Amino acid sequence: MNEKLKKELELLKAELGTPAFDEHLERMNGVYTSAEDRALISEYVILMLDGIGKELNEVNDELDTLEAVKSISNMISFKYIAETYFKKSKSWFSQRLNGNMVHGKKCGFNDDELRTLRFALKDISKKIGSLSI
Repeated sequence: MNEKLKKELELLKAELGTPAFDEHLERMNGVYTSAEDRALISEYVILMLDGIGKELNEVNDELDTLEAVKSISNMISFKYIAETYFKKSKSWFSQRLNGNMVHGKKCGFNDDELRTLRFALKDISKKIGSLSI
């Protein structure tokens, strides 16, 4: 790939999701007219869009998990989950669940914490499911 085109594509990537992206892509199509260049541009844009799709799916999965937890907040103890599975306080858990601002930063669960949360919910579900009266 020609170095100039490579630099253009990196600049284009930085503009993804902005009005400048469409304008930049249009300019590139006017400059890079060979079939090879157009194929490279198309392939690069498709890869960028695929990456966005994957990121959106991950965000949707995270939101689904957090909404599920919020929907059962009256049924289960967040204090129990925080202390048992995270070794943290209920306020720590609630701050992340609600996306509160702490020290000027928005709190949230990182990937490991989301895995722990999913494990906690499955574990609690198994424990409840194994009860018989």
